[in-house]
Amino acid sequence: MYDTSGSRSVCDYASLDYDVNARINWLKGELARAEWAAPKPAGVNERAAARRAVPLGRAFTPSEAYAWFGAFLGLLPPAAIFGRFLYSLGGGEKILYPLLICVSMTAVCGLVGRAFAAHVGRLVGEPHRRSWPFFLFGSLLLALLWGLVTGAAGGAVCFGFGALFGPLFAVPVALAAFPVFATFHRLLSRGGMIEARSLWPLAYGIPGVIAATILSIK
Repeated sequence: MYDTSGSRSVCDYASLDYDVNARINWLKGELARAEWAAPKPAGVNERAAARRAVPLGRAFTPSEAYAWFGAFLGLLPPAAIFGRFLYSLGGGEKILYPLLICVSMTAVCGLVGRAFAAHVGRLVGEPHRRSWPFFLFGSLLLALLWGLVTGAAGGAVCFGFGALFGPLFAVPVALAAFPVFATFHRLLSRGGMIEARSLWPLAYGIPGVIAATILSIK
């Protein structure tokens, strides 16, 4: 059986229990922080209004945060690489078939990158439980695995043999991006949970910078 997103089995009690506990702990911390920071009005109605005025942003578990990061990392850098390749072909009908192949490969990289990164996030769990050297070494190892799996899956779209070459492009991108994301995720998360306002600049910005760098290479 699977949850409504279809991303994991409801029989995986350990992952589900961790996600629930992480959300509860984060919410307790946010409520305590909001109550401590809020002014203390004299009237009961004023107190209720003050509590309603304190915004609580959405937070993501490590699995969800890494899934979004993996999706953007699987989409933006490949799109930049294929964009440069298609631009070199010029225009006309000859570009239609390569365009279809490139779009298909990019879509597969995004889907597989998201799914495997979600698994990576479950492996990472609460990032503060591990020492910095072990954590950084682990992020490099997981980046290598992500690059191998995602690159091979995306490359396989190109008549199968592309699976041999896909990792050559995906692994360097993953090794450059994953340690940066993992480090900032650890610094900005609390109990493994990271708020949306902190996640989106990382999940989109890091792959975006890599894609822009690829496009700028002469």
